[in-house]
Amino acid sequence: HPKMMSVGLHCRLIGRPGRIQSLKKFLDYVLKHQEVWICKRIDIAKHWIKNYSDI
Repeated sequence: HPKMMSVGLHCRLIGRPGRIQSLKKFLDYVLKHQEVWICKRIDIAKHWIKNYSDI
């Protein structure tokens, strides 16, 4: 079953030295897994419109 995690990155929060390292660790972990799609919110919207517009 597909799952989704949305992570909002606001400059005032993620733009601090200690936090960018945590983001890097998170992305490194995620990228080790197969079938992971890292994308922008617009890409998710386009995917849903293309595949589920009849709902």
